[in-house]
Amino acid sequence: MKKSKNKLTSSPSFPKGIELLHNPLLNKGTAFTADERKELQLEGLLPPFVMTQEEQKIKVLASVRVQTTALDKYIYLTSLQDRNEALFYRLVIDEIEEFMPIIYT
Repeated sequence: MKKSKNKLTSSPSFPKGIELLHNPLLNKGTAFTADERKELQLEGLLPPFVMTQEEQKIKVLASVRVQTTALDKYIYLTSLQDRNEALFYRLVIDEIEEFMPIIYT
């Protein structure tokens, strides 16, 4: 049996498959590498391409900016937080001046 490179993900209690994708603290979306997808039983559950978190951020930022009202932007951002917290916080930290008034009003 091949040993996992990451002790945490090889733990029997670490979520795998759809359970992992439903956990916003652990879900990286399309940023999971091919090896991670295999190890974490995500093959077939994600699109067949890998995007870095930076690439995801650029795509999400464009999607947020096309929202026409602050409320629409807030709803979009909270939806992102419910799916992928790491990406949400990366976006907010990198674009703090733009999103602070939306999140904290």
